Amino acid sequence: MATSTTQIFTLSSSLIHTQTSSNLSIPLSLSTLYYKTNTPIKFICSSSSSSTQSIAVNVPSNCSVSQKWEGYRKRKVLMRVGYVGMDNGDIEKELETAIYKAGGIRDSNFGDLNKIAWATSSQIDDKVHSLSTMISFKMEIPENAWIDDPNGISLANVVNTYLPKNIKVFSILPSQKGFNAQEECNMRKYGYLLPLEVIGITSNFTEAEVQHHLLEFNNILSFFEGKHPFHNYTIPSEYKEIDECDEEEVLRTDEMVTQCVDGEQMSGRSIGSDKESDVNENSLDDPPIFGKWLHEPDENDRITDIHFRYIFQSSCGKVKHLFGRSYVEISICGESFMLHQIRKMVGAAIAVKRGLLPRDIIPLSLNKFTRFILPIAPSEVLFLRWNHFILEKESGKAIRPEILTSVESEEILNDVDNFYESVMLPTFSEYLDPLKSPWREWVELLDSKTKIPDSQLDEIRSAWATWEENFWVKTDAAMYYTS
Repeated sequence: MATSTTQIFTLSSSLIHTQTSSNLSIPLSLSTLYYKTNTPIKFICSSSSSSTQSIAVNVPSNCSVSQKWEGYRKRKVLMRVGYVGMDNGDIEKELETAIYKAGGIRDSNFGDLNKIAWATSSQIDDKVHSLSTMISFKMEIPENAWIDDPNGISLANVVNTYLPKNIKVFSILPSQKGFNAQEECNMRKYGYLLPLEVIGITSNFTEAEVQHHLLEFNNILSFFEGKHPFHNYTIPSEYKEIDECDEEEVLRTDEMVTQCVDGEQMSGRSIGSDKESDVNENSLDDPPIFGKWLHEPDENDRITDIHFRYIFQSSCGKVKHLFGRSYVEISICGESFMLHQIRKMVGAAIAVKRGLLPRDIIPLSLNKFTRFILPIAPSEVLFLRWNHFILEKESGKAIRPEILTSVESEEILNDVDNFYESVMLPTFSEYLDPLKSPWREWVELLDSKTKIPDSQLDEIRSAWATWEENFWVKTDAAMYYTS
């Protein structure tokens, strides 16, 4: 039989109210933020009189203790959040409601995130996952917030009592007034878990054969590194001319909006067509256009600076195993991403590895004069690993200490790892079987529909060679006349 423990809490002038199912309201200090619901808790209660009363409350294991702090003043904070997306949930609404119940949002501000200057480092979508979404906002804080709690975990724990297990607040830290999580995030790293069989690696392969295939796949992924136009890896209509595009909207849709697995698959759709069934405007006897070179400028199809993105890393790691299933994690790190960009990068790389598309399709697709329809990979195993922010001024003086704590604190990182191992990975495990959804259907569709006629590819290669030759002739001439 387990030994019960009695916990004694010291009171201060700053009070936090704890309520049990019996609606007993008891004032507690910030030191009471750590508790266990399966142990007897002894509260030392104060009142307006000089007497002090002790009440011992046995909280059963199936009874949750709700906590709420008294707001002392409003303060800009930075909150690090992890979550596993659910089809039937609203992550952002869950967070707002939990913070409100914990005492962090006034009644007058609840329901309107604009009133608390809510800004996220990347869009929070209910069907994808994250270990490092940063949210800046104005929160009502208790008087003695962060005393003996430099990592902001105590406040986070209170908010977590109102959250489902698929959402976790790792820390809440004081932030500088001018900080905006969306605007100052300058690097994002995503992970994508991929079953080995999808890239042709089976269980009977030797270690040498596995390494050979992984090396080949890494060589394919490396084509994406550098600064390129990724217009073929998004929905072009979402990104038009810069002066017509709201930069905040571009970051808001940062790779986090998802469609069905075959939503934009290479089926009967033709370039320039808005409908899958509209395969060719000229004749049903003509082959659909899956790839072409834009010989003449098209005002309705312009590639501008907004389509260019810088990719620092695109690679896959070592083989890992989870519940008997083998997989690799693809890591893609860049400044920012467009709608569907990462999933289309993964889809194209898989198609090349399976021999469905030629190896030069990736460098060809990263030329601003080409137009391709490329496969889009499933969304279920895509997640945000971490963010990087502008931390220093040119003088080298640190200007964002709260960010450094959020991304470097060992206590916070251990909590993140625990959430990944105990919540996120078990959810991913059901999506790592190549013979089940979504991979079985997706691979079948990929193998049957992914094709670009040789005639179209040859025309594009020829046009590219001519363009490249003319480009270097013009470059050499310009250097000659300016030297």
